[in-house]
Amino acid sequence: MFILEKPYVSEFLVDTIVQNDWPVLNNSIVEESGIEDGAFVLWENKKAANFYLEQEFPLIYSDSENAISWILENLPQSNLSSYIKLFKDKVAFRELLKDVYPDFYFRAVDYEMLQNIIPRDVRYPVVLKPAVGFLSFGVHTIKNDNEWHEALESLKSEMQIASNLYPDNVINSSKFIIEEMVEGDEFAIDAYYNRNGDAIILNIFQHPFFDDKDVSDRIYIMSAEIMVKYMAKFSLLLQKIGKLKDIRNFPMHIEVRVTKDGKVIPIEVNPMRFAGWCTTDVAKYAWGINVYECFHNHTIPDWNEILSKAGKEIYYFSMAEVPTDISKNNIKSFNYDKFLANYSNVLELRKIDYKNNPLFAVIFGSTIDEQEIRRILALKTKDYINC
Repeated sequence: MFILEKPYVSEFLVDTIVQNDWPVLNNSIVEESGIEDGAFVLWENKKAANFYLEQEFPLIYSDSENAISWILENLPQSNLSSYIKLFKDKVAFRELLKDVYPDFYFRAVDYEMLQNIIPRDVRYPVVLKPAVGFLSFGVHTIKNDNEWHEALESLKSEMQIASNLYPDNVINSSKFIIEEMVEGDEFAIDAYYNRNGDAIILNIFQHPFFDDKDVSDRIYIMSAEIMVKYMAKFSLLLQKIGKLKDIRNFPMHIEVRVTKDGKVIPIEVNPMRFAGWCTTDVAKYAWGINVYECFHNHTIPDWNEILSKAGKEIYYFSMAEVPTDISKNNIKSFNYDKFLANYSNVLELRKIDYKNNPLFAVIFGSTIDEQEIRRILALKTKDYINC
């Protein structure tokens, strides 16, 4: 079954569901989407809950973590709920990995107690973030006492914005985690565990940053070179995590960092989905695969065949964020044409309702010029806003 939820459902996902006659939970998003009556095989709450209560490892996908509420409410004792609770709580996830990474420093702190922490007692550099979070809301890299105070001041407005956009089980400001900052290249992986517990990788994205203070989601890149270099190493890590919890029939989007000496350290896991805002769809351009069909049908991409035919192109998805220091009420329009002029080969533009979301657009593209990636990272969306 598929659960469609805010903030964004792509046409590609809808078309895939319709073409395969997969069941969809009948919820308010389906009703508000304007999708033609009869296009979906709709399951009501009771039918869906009764069906999956009988399944030891429910096979359910959602485009958004907003669907977590339904799972926890209707399938509270299921393996799926236990996976979700584990991965959404960054503290619980660190506890799970303690034996694998015994020297990794982290501590959990209630939001109200952050102000009471003595900055000089913090083992800098660290990352401060909500124990339950999404995107980059409330995430701060901190290297000294001054940056600690600046981060706490910024959190006040950031978490207020987040609370207006997402439910508590997606972003929650009640508890934070302070953990050591892992130096190295960041990657995000779309993968699923099949019915046998095998980890199947569908996408590997490298997440470049403009500088060491950048925590944005401006661009994620993918290439045959990246896949060849990291596929085996990341698969080994996913298999290890899966064995710790006997994970099966489960899609995930996991972020990791690779240190200079080649050690792979998990940062966080986003459960029950692949890359958010349906950005995982970029795999159709890069690899010619449909990740939803791979998960639902338990198919494994023929990576030897795919990568042997791949060129040197760098594929990517890029996000045009709404600046947090500009009131949306003052924004009259966003100059999409001018903004897209910075991209040499736009494969798809997805405009987002920026009045109700933190993005102006998601862009799929490709390039053979690595400097283009650097230029995209340097873009300031406020330069393209008409107030």
